[in-house]
Amino acid sequence: MQKELLRRSDLDQVSRSALLAGNYDYYARLIEIDDENAAWLEKVVDTVGWPGCSLVGEAGAHAAWLLAQHADRRPSFQQRCQRLMEQAVAHDDASPVDLAYLTDRVLLAQGKEQIYGTQMVARDGRYVASRLSDSANVDQRRASLGLEPLGSYLQEALERYGTPLPARVPCTSCKQEIEVWLPEVGGCQTFECPSCGFAGRIRAYFPGI
Repeated sequence: MQKELLRRSDLDQVSRSALLAGNYDYYARLIEIDDENAAWLEKVVDTVGWPGCSLVGEAGAHAAWLLAQHADRRPSFQQRCQRLMEQAVAHDDASPVDLAYLTDRVLLAQGKEQIYGTQMVARDGRYVASRLSDSANVDQRRASLGLEPLGSYLQEALERYGTPLPARVPCTSCKQEIEVWLPEVGGCQTFECPSCGFAGRIRAYFPGI
């Protein structure tokens, strides 16, 4: 099980790196990967419960979290994973940091504000935190988990992934390519075609990171 968890998480990360590098041809394939991983992980959870450190080691448990983190198209299962991880963390069988990331993800998908600022979105050539609760005290909450300040986290993302680029999507009306910044998870982004004036919206199933 550990070997398969690591294989699937590696595939997830390779595909996401390509997407973040601006290769949006990976978008459809990444949705398939996320769906396949979520379906596989659900079978694991149904059989053995949450695959924590005691069962698959720290690397395997981290990989299991990653698959759950990207199961955005199956929100009920993703919420189930969050609850199971809460129990695992209480028994020192999963990472509190991983749980913080999943908690933020679930909250945003529900249209709420995230707590720790772990989820970001690309905007105007930089990364910013998605909807954030009590932003004045977010660094204190992050420090309680051993996370760096939010500003440093966002700067590190810029250095790691490079300057983000907008997606290029075809206009529904005139088929001309339009540059659009993809929306945050749980949200949608409006756009207007500069060629024909067509206005539309894009809804996010996952933010890519």
